[in-house]
Amino acid sequence: MTLNTTPQSIQTQLTWFEEFLKNKCGGFGDARKCTAALFEDSLIWAGEIGANDYAYSFGSSVPPETITKLAVNSVANFLQAMLEKGAKYVVVQGLPPTGCLTLSLSLAPPEDRDSYGCVASVNSRTLAHNSALKSRIAQLRRKFPRATVVFADYYEAYMAVLKNPGAYGIKELYAVCCGYGGGKLNFNYFNLCGSKSSTACAAPSEYVNWDGVHLTEAMYRATAAAFLDGSRTQPPLPELFRRRH
Repeated sequence: MTLNTTPQSIQTQLTWFEEFLKNKCGGFGDARKCTAALFEDSLIWAGEIGANDYAYSFGSSVPPETITKLAVNSVANFLQAMLEKGAKYVVVQGLPPTGCLTLSLSLAPPEDRDSYGCVASVNSRTLAHNSALKSRIAQLRRKFPRATVVFADYYEAYMAVLKNPGAYGIKELYAVCCGYGGGKLNFNYFNLCGSKSSTACAAPSEYVNWDGVHLTEAMYRATAAAFLDGSRTQPPLPELFRRRH
């Protein structure tokens, strides 16, 4: 695991998309009309962008407020580019409570905990990020009133599972399913999931954390369900689907 590189940034991905549009619509007489037609019935879903920015800054002298500003600007610029091109239906995920991930728990001092046993300082920063992101989304909604921009509250979808894990068949909230070392977290930074010494648990559906950074399929299913039924999206996602007809 490295904490200093991202294979491809969101800006790089945007450049790739622009190249795709150019290749797809470049031969048409009216490229703008072609692009608009592509967006007519398309859903643009922006995932939890920004988590790596905070992870890579761990232990650095860069103020967290600076990371928040840069990360949110990056997402907002991407969204604006999509909306300017004609995107009509957009979903934007906030960050999950990254202080509840096993990696965070293994790095932070034990006294830095909230009432759920997660890293308090990390979750506080995550909430600040999500608040700033929602503010920028509100600005974009005013600027592009014909588009539907939905905020998917990943933080609250995740916390709903932590508050009532039994309802989702989950028993282990913090230890990893795939890891090494046993103990409270079964996590060793130098023997991560995939290394020769690591092993996977017998019942991953009972775990939140797969490898300390990524979640299990069961946890992703639970949070996805909260998005799709509209309980953790603003406005409710089903409303976006109704607007398409």
